[in-house]
Amino acid sequence: MEVIYWQLFVAGTTAAAYFFGSRMLSAAVAGLWTLWTLAMLSYSPLVILQLVSAWGTFRAVDVFTKQSRELTAFKEALVGFREEDKQALVEAKDEGRFSLLSDSSHYDYMLRQIERANSSVMILSGWISDKVIDVRFIETLSNALKRGVKIYIGFGYENSNGVHEVSRPAKRALTSLKKLSENHSGISVGIFNNHQKALVIDKRRVVCGSHNWLSNRTFKNREQSFIIDDSKAAEAVFLHSVPMIESNIAF
Repeated sequence: MEVIYWQLFVAGTTAAAYFFGSRMLSAAVAGLWTLWTLAMLSYSPLVILQLVSAWGTFRAVDVFTKQSRELTAFKEALVGFREEDKQALVEAKDEGRFSLLSDSSHYDYMLRQIERANSSVMILSGWISDKVIDVRFIETLSNALKRGVKIYIGFGYENSNGVHEVSRPAKRALTSLKKLSENHSGISVGIFNNHQKALVIDKRRVVCGSHNWLSNRTFKNREQSFIIDDSKAAEAVFLHSVPMIESNIAF
C-alpha cells in the first residue's frame, strides 16, 4: 500500500504543479521526480512505475487541458452564429473534420483560399480596414471575379446608439471595394450589425474564430480560427448569411 500511496503523491504533485502553476512547472516537477527516482531507486519495476506516475500524469493533464482550451475557444468562435449553423459546425468538429489556424497565418491563408476558389467566397468580419483591404487583396479579388467567382463581404459594428461607426481606414477600404465593384460584377458588400467572423469557400469549407478577417493584421492579441471542411456546415453558414449582405448593400 505504501508504494501506491507514494505513486499517488508523485502523480498528485505533478498534476498540482500544472493546475496551480504552469505547464513548464509541471514538467519541471516530473523532471525532478525522474532525477530522484534514478538516484534513489534500483529496482527496475519500481523505477518504471514511478516514471510512469510522473510523466504519465503530466501527459494526461496536458492533453485534458489542451482539449479544454480548444473547446472554450471553439465556443467563442461560434458567437453570433445562428443555432442551426452552430449545430452543424459542432457536429463537423466532433467528427474531427477540422484543423487550426493561428495569428499571422490568417491573411495569407485567406488570399490563398480566394485564389483557389471556384464558385464563391464569403467573408464576414466585425471591422474593415485598408490594412487588410490593400493592393494585394484587391488584386486577388479582381482575379477571382474575372474567373467568375462570386464575392460576398459582410461587416459592421454598431455603437450603443445603433449607429455604424466608420473610421478613416474603413472609409479608405470601402473606397477600394467600391472601385472594384465599378469595374467588375459579382461582388456584394453589405454593412450591418455583424458579430460573425467567418470565411466560407465554395460552400464546402468554413473558417470561424476570433479573427476579424477584414481589419486585423497586427495580431496584438492571440487569434485562433477553426478550419472546418464540411459542406453541410459551410453551406448553412453561407445560405443564412448571404441574405443579410444582399439586403444591406453598401454601394
